[in-house]
Amino acid sequence: MKLDFYKQKNSILLSIFYLTALILGITNLHDFGIHIEEKFHRLNGHYWLNYVAEQFGLVDLQRITEIKINNISDYTLSPVSHYNKWGIVLDLPTAFIEILFNLKDISNIYYVKHFLSFLIFLISSYFFFKILDKRFDNFYINFLGLFLYVSSPRILGDSFLYKDVLFLSFFTISLYFFLEAINKLSIRNLIYFSLFNALAINLRIFAIFIPFFFIFILLIKNFYSNIFLENYKKLILYIFSLTIFTYIFWPYLWENPLQKFIELFSSLDYLIKLKILYFNQYIPNEFLPNTYIINWIIISSPIFQIIFFLFGFLFYSIRFFKRFVNIKDKLIYNDLWRSKKEEKDFIFFLLLISFFFIFIFFNATLYNGWRLVYFLNIFVIYFGIYFLYISLKYFRKNLLTKNCIGFVIFLAVSYNIYSLISYHPFQSVYFNSLLSERLKNSFEGDYHGISSKHFFLKISKIDKREVIKVAVASHTPLQRGLEGVPPVLRKKFEIVGQEYHSADYIYKNNISEVNSKLNKKYEVPKNFSKIYELKINKTKIYEVYKLNS
Repeated sequence: MKLDFYKQKNSILLSIFYLTALILGITNLHDFGIHIEEKFHRLNGHYWLNYVAEQFGLVDLQRITEIKINNISDYTLSPVSHYNKWGIVLDLPTAFIEILFNLKDISNIYYVKHFLSFLIFLISSYFFFKILDKRFDNFYINFLGLFLYVSSPRILGDSFLYKDVLFLSFFTISLYFFLEAINKLSIRNLIYFSLFNALAINLRIFAIFIPFFFIFILLIKNFYSNIFLENYKKLILYIFSLTIFTYIFWPYLWENPLQKFIELFSSLDYLIKLKILYFNQYIPNEFLPNTYIINWIIISSPIFQIIFFLFGFLFYSIRFFKRFVNIKDKLIYNDLWRSKKEEKDFIFFLLLISFFFIFIFFNATLYNGWRLVYFLNIFVIYFGIYFLYISLKYFRKNLLTKNCIGFVIFLAVSYNIYSLISYHPFQSVYFNSLLSERLKNSFEGDYHGISSKHFFLKISKIDKREVIKVAVASHTPLQRGLEGVPPVLRKKFEIVGQEYHSADYIYKNNISEVNSKLNKKYEVPKNFSKIYELKINKTKIYEVYKLNS
């Protein structure tokens, strides 16, 4: 069979992109360190796998998980029996994979999970591409959106560390079927939507708002058609399916589901409370300014994505306002959108505005930048692509302007690639050049503690002693990072916490739960001297202090 390259070029380009992304992901997988919460999530997976095994009478599996649980220890580790409300979407399956393939080395266990997390992120990117493809009839603009989705430095860096980007991934897939179900209320679309909506809820209870937005959109459409009243049986099916899937994928709810579900919301009051380094000031995270999320997105997203978004969002806001003030009682078309494609714009606009108001109204407890709301990047890129699409369409007959837009797109792609390479493997602490060099260290840095692997490998090269004692001058449980280095090196290091008098070296990064300007808890003693500092584009990753001879 002869291949028609012209007809298949789009599919070939997508295949090349994903093959390249997969190869790069696999080859660079071990460059990333182990983040501080991985041990807890491993424990969480075995805890709930043990519970499932007990419920189904799987005695051998229950026995193995009990041994695993007893062997996972850390004096700083939170007890799962108390913090047992975390979702199990990835934790439980990877715990099962660990047992099924008899994975022994702890670093291999974690890196398998990293790979699965990255793979899910790539899969979600294809659903985002499909969202764009069904809105904008320009493959290359849609492909650009796919590239920006995958190559946003902080997002890509954290995609190996699951959790926050894992929620973004399932939120994206859920959003795709949200739009499909809005377009066509078929049983298939509603089942898929309820399935991925349930998985998103399992990862972040915040996703419980999605069904309300879905019904609200249908009510708006009902002003122009009887879609809501005619399909109420299907909507009941959606709510029922969502409830069942949420229950199935969340063992925490298996006993007294209604009571446990209510407890999920009451537990939000007990989210971690600490002081956040923000613009060089330590602010309690329950009193962060309303602009916290916006500022973080602006300073830690690629510049071109922010510019595209601002123009796109402004353009659509003006269009929406004009449509809104000119609403008529009777029209042959919808006042707020004129086609299925414009309907998607309205939905994205409504969701983005609503999410921001929800965060402000409920005074959401945030920390570590905007990682808890990484899913907002979907809207940033969508309106950025919207701006480029409208611009190219408007200037389609002006060759000079089209070429200028093309050149700017080339710069945007090049900028993202350069940022990914220059920050590797610390893309998760990326800042753009809108933030001055003076201010780059006025914010939290390596919260995940992924630099610990780099630190241990660095020290092992300069100090050949059999035992090296290391203290920590930051709010980072450094001992957990040891699990990312080869077994032979783990035995060399003894972590002594803040017992600086016992240490040979001190590790320090820009993370503190207290006001380090007033509280001297993490002050390095004067008998230690700085011997190394890792900086990337003036952003401090970590420092090494050595005991003076």
